[in-house]
Amino acid sequence: MMENREAGGSEPLRIRAHHLLCMQGFQGLGYSEEFTKNMALITDKLLNDSNFLLEIVTEADSICQHCPHRVGDRCEQEHPSGKISSMDIQVLKNLKIKPGTLISSPEALSQTKNLHPSVVKKICGDCLWRDNCLYYQEKCPP
Repeated sequence: MMENREAGGSEPLRIRAHHLLCMQGFQGLGYSEEFTKNMALITDKLLNDSNFLLEIVTEADSICQHCPHRVGDRCEQEHPSGKISSMDIQVLKNLKIKPGTLISSPEALSQTKNLHPSVVKKICGDCLWRDNCLYYQEKCPP
């Protein structure tokens, strides 16, 4: 599930661009118990272990692995407007990186911490987790 540098693996951990924001505001809530456990494990590793190399993607990632809405590399919750993909694209644009970029977890998280509140508000839009997201609350207080 999370093989990476610390285990001697060489594969980067695939992370959706917008999940870089989600992980920083994660409070143990999720779509299912399996999803929440996986999200907690990945979030803890990425926030506390500088050895993780990430591949930033715009499709299903390591966090989506246990999501009940995952269908292959896509999210069945994706609206025709492409709302979820749009969040990924906006993060990539603001971090000035392309899909497939390899980056260390501390560097990726540091860059997202520097996003301006107006950018975060636009990216997160009407995300259903927004009211429970510490990252969003810190960046965009009421």
